[in-house]
Amino acid sequence: MKQKLIITAFCALAIVACTSKKNKSGEAAKSADTEAVANNAAVDAQNAEKCIAPVFVLANKDGSAFLLHQNFEETPTDAPDDVKNYKYILYNGVYYNVEFAGVQPSNEADNGRDTPYNFENRSGWLFKMQKGKLMEKTDNEWDMFWGKPLLVDECFKRDVKLLETKNADDSDQGKFNDLKAKLEKQYNKKIIKFKVNQFFGDYALLTVQFETIENKALGLVVLVKPDGGCIVKEYPAEWYEFSVWREGDEGEFYGLDVDFATLEQGSLTLYTVSEGEEGASYQNYVVQGDSLADGSISNYFYHAPD
Repeated sequence: MKQKLIITAFCALAIVACTSKKNKSGEAAKSADTEAVANNAAVDAQNAEKCIAPVFVLANKDGSAFLLHQNFEETPTDAPDDVKNYKYILYNGVYYNVEFAGVQPSNEADNGRDTPYNFENRSGWLFKMQKGKLMEKTDNEWDMFWGKPLLVDECFKRDVKLLETKNADDSDQGKFNDLKAKLEKQYNKKIIKFKVNQFFGDYALLTVQFETIENKALGLVVLVKPDGGCIVKEYPAEWYEFSVWREGDEGEFYGLDVDFATLEQGSLTLYTVSEGEEGASYQNYVVQGDSLADGSISNYFYHAPD
């Protein structure tokens, strides 16, 4: 009887041990599965947060397709994964859904110009509107030459605040006369052009040109901040009769033309376009302390007429 009890107890202990081992094995597997899910979630979150810099792109005639130009003789044909993360076109303050549509090769008809007329001949990565188009009625196709749309990702749309932009009119021109006198005193030169160009939110953008002395020309872009302080960006140049700061300007300083302005991580960013006789340059500038620094965008679109 005693031997039977011992055997029974031994079997019970064995069952408990096996059960315990099985439970620990199951808990380990469950823990591994949980860790794998967590790791996958972390990877997904990391991929989702892989933000990419915005870029201006060429549009076709009606704004239903867009091309991020690439020279495939110098860069790989296949688009990297981050290019496929572009999801929106920002145009005239409105976001439009787009999707990656593959690679567009160039052909023999490509004349090298970034115009809607040459759109289908240029090489690059192609994006298309999910529905609709930017210009339902093309009243003036020149709008598509100069008003380039911005290609952005989900991070930009989520994190960036667009500021309301307003072009200044005649009634705004007398608002900063004290600043004009201050700048003349600071630079010890007479101002021959003092123009309020634009407002975005509580900021104002001015263009200033001083008289030319000994062939030394000077223009200023002045950003007036909400607190009344100023950020000044200088544009010194040698004087020539017809082209000083840009081709064919006839000696007049035009400053920056802000397409739109944003607040990004609390910093003001200006997205600007400078038009010339043969093309347009797109550049963004970021307020860093008391300076207007170059941002991540520097695009040039060549438009020289046929």
